[in-house]
Amino acid sequence: MTSTERPVTTRDHQQLTQQYSTWGDKLLQHTDVLYAIQHQRTFRPITVQLAPCEVCDSDCPFCSVADRPLHSYMPFARIQQALRDLRALGAKSLELTGGGNPLLYRDRETGETLNDVVRFAHQLGYEVGIITNSHDLKHLDPAVYDLIRWLRVSLIRLDEGVSPEDYDFRGFPEARLGFSYIIYESAERSPNRQRPYAGTTTTSIERMVRLVDLHPEVKFVRIAGNCLIKGNNRVVAEKWRPVIEALDTHGKMFVKDIGDDDSPFAAGCYVGAIRPYIAASPDGDGSYHVYTCTSHVLQQRTYDLRHSLGTTDEIPHIWARMSENYRVLGFPYEIDGNRGCGWDATCKFCFYRFNNRILHTVAHEMPDKNFA
Repeated sequence: MTSTERPVTTRDHQQLTQQYSTWGDKLLQHTDVLYAIQHQRTFRPITVQLAPCEVCDSDCPFCSVADRPLHSYMPFARIQQALRDLRALGAKSLELTGGGNPLLYRDRETGETLNDVVRFAHQLGYEVGIITNSHDLKHLDPAVYDLIRWLRVSLIRLDEGVSPEDYDFRGFPEARLGFSYIIYESAERSPNRQRPYAGTTTTSIERMVRLVDLHPEVKFVRIAGNCLIKGNNRVVAEKWRPVIEALDTHGKMFVKDIGDDDSPFAAGCYVGAIRPYIAASPDGDGSYHVYTCTSHVLQQRTYDLRHSLGTTDEIPHIWARMSENYRVLGFPYEIDGNRGCGWDATCKFCFYRFNNRILHTVAHEMPDKNFA
């Protein structure tokens, strides 16, 4: 298809961000959780983000966890118990993410792989999604394809010498595939300096377009700024949106539209109660923690125990404590003694601002609204 044959689309970057990103409005799909917060004064998890291992085969300049404990992995038995506990609390979906590249997960003692995690989560009733930077899905067993709701592929390999023609999804249904890419400058250096990265150019976008040409059923290509640079998403949108819209012949590429403000919602943080992030201790001591969010790593490029709600062995107690804190103190948790407010002084970055704004409104400003 040539540019003159481009399909007629009305592309709304904000609407596509809502549809294909974790953003505030999606919470309105979970009226049972909102009702529980208002009327039962109880928090329930919705989505579990799990980084089962820290190993990775890329060295991205924009890696948000570049200083993580690289050799850590979560034993399969501990994953099983955490998923059981969270499912009992009401968790609905599981996002297997990094850390490293989750497709490389393997329990070194017992041999289970990510395929076993997918099977077990599905048996418990989770909807499963995966984020990976692999250009070849060789580590994914085709027998689990039907158990995976979606799979998002980061396109950093295009900057590592992999051509669009080399991507091999091995029969995974393309209608459940999405692509993502981070815009970055050549001056940004890879954390471990294992390979050079030239930075994003117009050629980078052209490669993405070619990849979609080869896999036209893919759902979307989500492009974002470097989350390590405050306010970068707006800069990227202004500079790159015209380029992307001029080159995108399929109408599937969009710049993640999160507005100008990636600062915390000062009045309260609740996202850890509904979207917990499970990852290794920064000490590499074998413990795995339930963290408040994925954004907290942006301050130090590793996990921070100040943002830990407890270890995975304590999951039932963590949620009981959050609900009790909310009923008695008015907030589910605090960091650095902030008494549940003043998060703008506690956190530098936050990509859950609108989630927290909605949850705060439900928790404190709409006591008579019945979501049931």
